[in-house]
Amino acid sequence: MRLLSLILGVAVAVGATGIANATTYDFTIDSANYDVAGQITTNGSLITSISGNITGLLNAPIGGLDGQYNIYYTSDNQITFAPPPYVTNAGALFDAGGYFFNVYSVANGPTFDYYLSSTQFGADYFTNPLFNPGDLILNGSVTAVPSPTPLPSTWMMMIAGLLVFFMVGLRRSEPGSPRCVGAA
Repeated sequence: MRLLSLILGVAVAVGATGIANATTYDFTIDSANYDVAGQITTNGSLITSISGNITGLLNAPIGGLDGQYNIYYTSDNQITFAPPPYVTNAGALFDAGGYFFNVYSVANGPTFDYYLSSTQFGADYFTNPLFNPGDLILNGSVTAVPSPTPLPSTWMMMIAGLLVFFMVGLRRSEPGSPRCVGAA
């Protein structure tokens, strides 16, 4: 019984750690030419998925995260939640409507400026201002999505499971109940 309790405790601890690290956030980005709204899922500081819509010069759903696809775009898909939330200089790269978009930061003295760079219009890094440096982000927000409240049926199943473990433990501790005896 002690071994079963130990295994169960370790499984719960490991499962709770994994759940605690995976978090979903609502986000919005407003710039002169594009507005983006959706959700990101993170594991620690790594953005693992993105969904939502982009509106403005392009109206399209977000297709998902992308890796670095050429020498001009880099991305590490890292986000820091120390107030205020911010992406790194490399930024987060995603696609929408068949084009690439990169949200990234540039140091501006003690603060940062944030840009949304797009390949929508020709993808010419040297002459397209929406590609280099991109559209200055005017406003943005990142807010955690609250975890759903467990249903009453979930609580009842959890309580029933704990009662079963308790009853088995009581039965094993009664005098005269069978015990496991190791070989001598």
